[in-house]
Amino acid sequence: MSNVSALQQKLNEAEAVANELRKQLETERKGERTHAIVAVKELIKTHELTASDLGFSGKGALKRIGGDKRNVVAPKYQDPDSGKTWTGRGKSPSWLSAQLAAGRTKEEFLIKA
Repeated sequence: MSNVSALQQKLNEAEAVANELRKQLETERKGERTHAIVAVKELIKTHELTASDLGFSGKGALKRIGGDKRNVVAPKYQDPDSGKTWTGRGKSPSWLSAQLAAGRTKEEFLIKA
């Protein structure tokens, strides 16, 4: 066997060992990642954290970097007790739902111009 053949064989063996080590490393990283995810989820649940508590603003924030282009709507209804307002769009707030359940009407909460 020539010197070049022997060196080539050693190189091939070293590459095989390196590939095996890469596979082991990848397996270990996946395991650590799985454990980290479980630990983080447990901490989030224990401390009742939200995405905004952690500084994550979600995909919607990326769209608004250039400024919020939605129309601002003036409030239409106001709670006289707390001063909270509602535009009349979307789901009605809990303060209004509670008042409606108590027998009052929406018109009683209209903001007079």
